[in-house]
Amino acid sequence: MERVAFSSWNGKVIDNRKGGAAKTSKVVSFPKPKNGTEAAALMGWNGLVIGDPKSDVISLTYAYLKEARKISCGECAVCMIGIDRIIDIFDGLAKNKGSKNDLNLMAEIAGHVAANSKCGFGQSAIYPVMDALKHFKADFEAFAAGDRKVEKKNYRVSVTAPCMEACPAKLDIPGYIELIKNNKFDASLNLIRENCILPGTTGRVCTHPCESACVRKDIDESLAIRLLKRAAADEDLMKGASSLPAPRQEREDKIAVIGAGPAGLAAAYNLRLKGYKVTIFEALPYTGGMAIVGIPEYRLPVNILNHEIELIKRMGVEIILNSRIDVVDVAKLKKEGYKAIFMAVGAHRGNPMGVEGEDMDCEGLVDGVEFLRDFNLGVPIEPKKKVIIVGGGNVAFDCARTCLRLGFKDVEIVYRRSRAEMPANDEEIEAALEEGINIRFLTNPSKIAADGDKVVSCECIKMKLGKPDESGRRRPEPVKGSEFKIDTEMVIAAIGQKPDLPIIKAEKSLGVERWGTVKVNPDTMMTNIPGLFAGGDCVLGPATLIEALDAGNRAAKEIDSSLQGASADGGLMYTDVDLASQRGRGYVVKDAARKVAHINPKTRIKTFDEAEGGFTAALAREEAARCLRCYRVVVWE
Repeated sequence: MERVAFSSWNGKVIDNRKGGAAKTSKVVSFPKPKNGTEAAALMGWNGLVIGDPKSDVISLTYAYLKEARKISCGECAVCMIGIDRIIDIFDGLAKNKGSKNDLNLMAEIAGHVAANSKCGFGQSAIYPVMDALKHFKADFEAFAAGDRKVEKKNYRVSVTAPCMEACPAKLDIPGYIELIKNNKFDASLNLIRENCILPGTTGRVCTHPCESACVRKDIDESLAIRLLKRAAADEDLMKGASSLPAPRQEREDKIAVIGAGPAGLAAAYNLRLKGYKVTIFEALPYTGGMAIVGIPEYRLPVNILNHEIELIKRMGVEIILNSRIDVVDVAKLKKEGYKAIFMAVGAHRGNPMGVEGEDMDCEGLVDGVEFLRDFNLGVPIEPKKKVIIVGGGNVAFDCARTCLRLGFKDVEIVYRRSRAEMPANDEEIEAALEEGINIRFLTNPSKIAADGDKVVSCECIKMKLGKPDESGRRRPEPVKGSEFKIDTEMVIAAIGQKPDLPIIKAEKSLGVERWGTVKVNPDTMMTNIPGLFAGGDCVLGPATLIEALDAGNRAAKEIDSSLQGASADGGLMYTDVDLASQRGRGYVVKDAARKVAHINPKTRIKTFDEAEGGFTAALAREEAARCLRCYRVVVWE
């Protein structure tokens, strides 16, 4: 909203109802509708914002209270009873069974709820009601006098949390954690599966941006959200493994999915759940895409991923392996009855390093993605005395830790920036250091040398950090005269990947971005070719597994909407909104996160057994009890 009639967002009051100063009329950091339209009025955990002076604050407040009540768990009783009591007073006033004194009582109850609730939701949810009662006193007095009514309006509702908003797939994280706390592991798993069909997999290898957004991190430690997701999946396996729900109906429409990685699997599952007949075409001899050929088994046991894939297959999703499609003939597929095509090919091609000698055809010069794929497909790899891995992401560390387990004697990573800029997970970096892998920071290769057909050395140059580049990280710059040589038998390049796109045969050329990814409509995920959708790595570039799952979820929704002639609800955008902030926080006892066991580094480098353990059910419940339930409810029109 460029101008507002009133705002109390984040405790800052802007009141233009009587001609307030224009310079104070702009509110920028509050949730906004995704469909591009302005909200006439909005009420959320951090206050209320009124754009249209004619908006009915009484009805908005009542609608907000009803929605907030749905989130109140009742465990501490303060929030639930308090909101119930305020709603009862509202109902009484609506029936002309009350007085102006009831407004004071409502404000008093609201104050007690905010001060005494035990969770983040209860502490923050009632503040906009207090603001409404205080700043729209005349409206509420008219309501108490019977001159105003609660109108039934089509208010829209959004429920999120800092952790939920940070999660690419928007899992209901506080919800599934609360179910674990109450020993309802099966219900927790079902809730996770609504947006994440590979819970055991992501519970092991997710980059967990949710934990960086966890409000608890500023008190003691973030919740172990990833491990709690794994706990729900592991507990299900221990009890015999549940099945996925059957399709809600059966449709005749057929959908083709190209690529059986996380994006393709998520799309296939969601489309099958809606009743479509789904066929996945996969180039590899195994299902799982980069998850199966790009992640070592010490991080992601194959049986975990295969189990979750098997559940999708049992729903009726057909997966055809060894069926690489180099040319996607859109007209031919449509003639075969496919109403839509979802292209979800992964980023299986490594990026060049841009150094002298890397184009040589010689033994010991390997691409990181190819190295991991070959190993996971059973191609024999001869251990070397010395190997250098170039890069600082998870692929680089996966290559390094795999080399160590294969028997390479000296494993070293060279990275052109400092550790602070490393994109790899902290857990991966720490594990590699524990296992004895050396990391040379601020170092970049400049030349690969070979003797005959074998790599013998890698010339490097030291770097220093300059000003930030377009990524926001400080740009590495070479230090003149600092060249040095490392003798090595193998150089593995792991500096990023790009998709290996098939040729698209259609009436028009496929739109492709300048960096080689597919161009799609961001709202519909459709390419410039009607009926051809795309998502995952082929659109995003090399993304995380949870981002790929989100792409598959969204693609299924958009394909269904396209075929059924509907449009998906846009919801709210929380860009630049500090979801972690709340005006009041009760006392929280410091309680460190529960830890899981890891195989001793000296032992684990000799095996591909899973290095990280999981929570027991009891420990999972203890960890789940640390959640502050930072739900944020927003009601708007």
